[in-house]
Amino acid sequence: MYKYFYRVLLAHPADINETYFQHLLAACGFAARLLFAAVACFIHALIPCLFARTASESLHRLYRDLYQNRGTRLDQEV
Repeated sequence: MYKYFYRVLLAHPADINETYFQHLLAACGFAARLLFAAVACFIHALIPCLFARTASESLHRLYRDLYQNRGTRLDQEV
């Protein structure tokens, strides 16, 4: 039973050198930012002059934070 819970809850965070709670906070932060970008896209679809670049800029920042900054930090910890 421990192996199951480890695989489900802890294996992925351990693979990227995070605790469960560090991963939880990071993932929730990314989810909130994605939700903001999605709402901006929806509003932009209805009223094109609003949030003209918000979603694309948000996605660029998310990519940078997830793959570049976080990846660099993880590489340095190994």
